[in-house]
Amino acid sequence: MDNPYPPIARYLRERRESAGLTRAALSAAAGISPALIQKIEQGTRTPTVEALTSLFDALEVPDLFRDHLVSLSLADRYDSPPPDTAGEVPAADLVLLDAMPYPASLQVYSTFDIVAANAAWERYFPGLSAGTTLLEWMLLDPRSRTAMLDWKTQVHLCVYGFRVMSPGVAPQQRIDELVASCSQAEEWTEFWTTEPEAPTHLDRPVQRFRHPDTGAPITMIMHALDYTIPRREWSLVVFSPVPD
Repeated sequence: MDNPYPPIARYLRERRESAGLTRAALSAAAGISPALIQKIEQGTRTPTVEALTSLFDALEVPDLFRDHLVSLSLADRYDSPPPDTAGEVPAADLVLLDAMPYPASLQVYSTFDIVAANAAWERYFPGLSAGTTLLEWMLLDPRSRTAMLDWKTQVHLCVYGFRVMSPGVAPQQRIDELVASCSQAEEWTEFWTTEPEAPTHLDRPVQRFRHPDTGAPITMIMHALDYTIPRREWSLVVFSPVPD
């Protein structure tokens, strides 16, 4: 894992600036001295979990990003990498994936690389198959704009998540490759340099798609499930219909 502290420092600084707060104002809101905030933002002081929590509260950081940044701050001390699968998806994982009746894929976060996908996934998202990347498909494949009914909102959230959650987790070379590729899209600069409006609903990520057979709108909930046993470097991503 790369050094996790520069990404944390950058995120906190950008979040403060986007909120229009000076360090003195953030200090008053968080109960942390301006000098310590400056050191944390410069990456010269490792923040404690307590300091991070106070800053998150003052900056109204969404829970998903709180959890990520806290785990990032602890990962280099406590985490061990998942077992090496030598780039191959075990047969048992494919059996599980193919048993899903709804669109499902195995993805590596936070670069959104697709490791494997079932038949339902490839019907709903044509072209987004194993060996491709969600970001590039959404931004560069015109079929994504037909499949996703809220294309701009969802892509903006995905790009923002990639920008916040990839540094310190994904190799910088891989991040640079994706940025260079995705920047061909005319919307890239807007998505990359701005924060999505109120990204607070991420614990119930409802999305709307076009049914591949009828073309009718269908609302689905995304489930991103991490492997605990057995451990894997990827997550299982499943879309299921919203119950009536």
